[in-house]
Amino acid sequence: MNAGSPDLKASLCVAVIPAYRAAATLGATIAELRPYVDRVCVVDDGSDDATAALAQRLGIWRLIRQRRLGPGAAVRAGLLSAAEAGYAFAVVVDADGQMDPGCIPALVAPLRAGVADLVRGSRLHPSSGGDAMPRLRLAAARALRAPASWCAGQPIEDPLSGFVALRLSSFHGRLWSGFGYPMHLAAVVAAGGGRIVHSPVPARYPKGGRSNHGLHRLPSVLAAFARAAQERLR
Repeated sequence: MNAGSPDLKASLCVAVIPAYRAAATLGATIAELRPYVDRVCVVDDGSDDATAALAQRLGIWRLIRQRRLGPGAAVRAGLLSAAEAGYAFAVVVDADGQMDPGCIPALVAPLRAGVADLVRGSRLHPSSGGDAMPRLRLAAARALRAPASWCAGQPIEDPLSGFVALRLSSFHGRLWSGFGYPMHLAAVVAAGGGRIVHSPVPARYPKGGRSNHGLHRLPSVLAAFARAAQERLR
């Protein structure tokens, strides 16, 4: 069976990596990912460094380049590309090394077993060590749990976690372009009848790394919540 056959593609998992100014970390992230995924798709969200050139040198399955639109727009582009190519599953992984690829088998397993359509990595699960998260991020995640759960009509443990695995047939192409998009993704999948489950993941942050999150992201996160609420009210 060749690598491009529909039967094989239906069993493969594509890693979608939204990347912005990620030249310093992207190589290590992809190297760590390779044992756990079948294909890698990098979406360069308007970087002005060597992110795209590095991705090309690493021999990934697909590089998508777009002007700076936001992380949600990058994830959307990657998911749609994988779905249009006929792949069944995708996992979203940040380019900066925050997410432990060793968790990917546990994220994808419920999809393969047919018991879930979206598996969300939860840093707030009791076994995840979520108390290691920066205080502002931890407080935001806890505060948004109830609103995000209402939007999805299902429990959402960690509404801002972008470490997720998805059955691509359950993604309907709608996704908030900016920060906070994981809330909207859960609501979109749920609005289509999708089942959401959770898997504990560690709160892993690169040593000496710089967070792209903070109070300046609040307007985008609130806009993502508004889009998620619209999904519930459709």
